Amino acid sequence: MSTETEHTDRQEQRARVGLVAAAILCLVASGGLLWWRYGGAVFTDLVTAGLAWCF
Repeated sequence: MSTETEHTDRQEQRARVGLVAAAILCLVASGGLLWWRYGGAVFTDLVTAGLAWCF
């Protein structure tokens, strides 16, 4: 029974790591597409808006 539980725990951990990696990959890919399409204006405006919210 303990080997079955360990196997299930390993599968769950692999699934978690896979989902986190996929989420990071999606964020990087969307950032790359925005950069490719709109250039630095998107990120400059984003940083400026973030700073404006801070102040």
